[in-house]
Amino acid sequence: MSTRSSIARLTSKKNKPVKFKGVYHHWDGHPTTLGETLFDLRNGQFEGDTKAMLKYLIDEQPAGWSTINGGSFDRINDRAFEITEKNAAGSGCEYAYAFTKDGATMVVLSSYCENGAKMIGMFGMGDSAAEWKPIGVVDLNGEEPDWGEIESNQWEEKEEID
Repeated sequence: MSTRSSIARLTSKKNKPVKFKGVYHHWDGHPTTLGETLFDLRNGQFEGDTKAMLKYLIDEQPAGWSTINGGSFDRINDRAFEITEKNAAGSGCEYAYAFTKDGATMVVLSSYCENGAKMIGMFGMGDSAAEWKPIGVVDLNGEEPDWGEIESNQWEEKEEID
């Protein structure tokens, strides 16, 4: 399924508005697929080195990815397309995986419309007014979370992302 998302660095810890900058990821961007893939890559292939992983996934491929799920690392052969909290939802991204500066935490974000409904993107379009809200905060040095639980999470307001 073509669930668009972003792999990004968190640029602000405050929830309102949450800020991130990264690259586009086209296929299977749900937490149960891309979230799990990112957790496994960071703790497996990249041996816990989040900075090295993000250098490879973001800095060395500014055009983004068709998919990194299943170990395929299919690149998008296009010009650089930076994704931020400002253009992600309007580009159809439904999820963003934003990593903290210290590399120890991945914040899973989801886009929500003004009426509170989950924003659903399609064909590179979405609700450009959608708001990004954290649905999961993952300790990358801890136990693997229940990705299904994160995916089904309803947004609960938090003061700050730790």
